[in-house]
Amino acid sequence: MSQSHFSAQGQKKYRWTKKFSLLLVLLALIVSGCRISLGQRSVSVAGVFRSADRGENWQTRNLFLHGDGAGTIAGVSVLDLVFDPQDDKAIYLTSESSGLFYTYDGTKSWQKAEGLGTGRIESVVIDPQNKCVIYATFANTVRKSFDCNRTWREVYIDTRSDKTVTALAIDHYNNLIIYAGNVSGDIFKSVDGGSNWQVVNRLGNRVMKILVDATDSRIIYVATQKKGIFKSLDAGATWFDLNDELKKFSGALEYRDLIFDQSQPDSLLLVAKYGLLKTEDGGNTWQDIKLITPVASTDIFAVAINPKNNKEIYYATASTFYKSTDGGQNWITRRLPSNNPAGSLLIDKASPNIVYLGMRVPPKK
Repeated sequence: MSQSHFSAQGQKKYRWTKKFSLLLVLLALIVSGCRISLGQRSVSVAGVFRSADRGENWQTRNLFLHGDGAGTIAGVSVLDLVFDPQDDKAIYLTSESSGLFYTYDGTKSWQKAEGLGTGRIESVVIDPQNKCVIYATFANTVRKSFDCNRTWREVYIDTRSDKTVTALAIDHYNNLIIYAGNVSGDIFKSVDGGSNWQVVNRLGNRVMKILVDATDSRIIYVATQKKGIFKSLDAGATWFDLNDELKKFSGALEYRDLIFDQSQPDSLLLVAKYGLLKTEDGGNTWQDIKLITPVASTDIFAVAINPKNNKEIYYATASTFYKSTDGGQNWITRRLPSNNPAGSLLIDKASPNIVYLGMRVPPKK
């Protein structure tokens, strides 16, 4: 065999090996959930991103561990990210169609709650006194795990299959008290850990979120899709709405999100079609937070407040991440780490420089 022929064969093998190695690298990046740029094209992913510097830089956190080995949740459309109140390394992920996922190591790896099934999970809550007790919605049911996601059983079922359960909350003072809301606007309450339920209100509009006040668990807030916010001061026995003040802002009754400002009592941040609104007196009065974009011109898909500094506010749209360090007077803007729209933002209470971002799969056109 001639030297020239050997060189040609060696070069061909080298080029093939190089191409194969590049392919393996690209596949590894795709599995890990990274955004890959190829000229003018980019690969967009969903799943979860983590920032250790308040949103300046992001890393994918999509490693999925299962019985057959490892995979990725980069294709999972994230509805919400929820902390275990006892452990900031334990985070639960509700999804649009893939079931419930959880991490016990701060998103280094994810596992799936296999016994719950695959489908849309609207809400999940973790018992504040027993981290192995979890409640989750699944279609027209509420399901409960007593053994840290290993097994699940139904504790509430609506005989009307179309009455999806859409929201859950748990009383942090009495962990046997559970609240649930459904697509019709019905609010249910259990005082025995889900064994028995009673209706405490019928609001006539989809329940989007139920919040229990951290300082007084008798105070409950319920956000509806288009009829505003309702409040109870006596654990659901009586209710009144907060809408007279909200109606002063066009589009404020069209809900996007509602969260507590954990660093200040009676303070909440509402995301609505209008934009961002804040109350510091439990909803009696509201003030708008000035955004860069005009009122009612941008859909906000995720919001968070630094639990140790309420001047630090984050929100995200379909393409952009916004951050303010002065209560909304000025905003810093960054592109999202993926071409997908935002789904959820979560700030680590112990280390507020750590921010988690859940991404959604855009709807098919």
